[in-house]
Amino acid sequence: MRKEYRVVMWVIVVALLVFGYLACRFANKKTQEHLILSVDKVENTTGDSEGFYTEVYYLVTTDKGAYKVAMDGFNAAPQCAGLKKDSTYVLTTRGIEFPLLGIYQNIISVAKK
Repeated sequence: MRKEYRVVMWVIVVALLVFGYLACRFANKKTQEHLILSVDKVENTTGDSEGFYTEVYYLVTTDKGAYKVAMDGFNAAPQCAGLKKDSTYVLTTRGIEFPLLGIYQNIISVAKK
């Protein structure tokens, strides 16, 4: 295979991966009423002696599933940190869910019922 075709093929593969990631991240927008069962702060630290990264988010468990509340970046929703257990809220969520891989839908807005 010629070198030019390999470069084009890799560009297409990377573009499809980026498109797939963005489609999964920003697709599937829903607004539903939820009863909050628990709100847990999660801190995941990865790295080694050269450096590390700590991801901080809230995992909100409701009567309709578990959702992630990002505290930084594009999907940040700091107003969600004040969610109270045994209260009912109208949550707007976006994304896909694979709990076994630690991937949850993101809460993007909250309204008190």
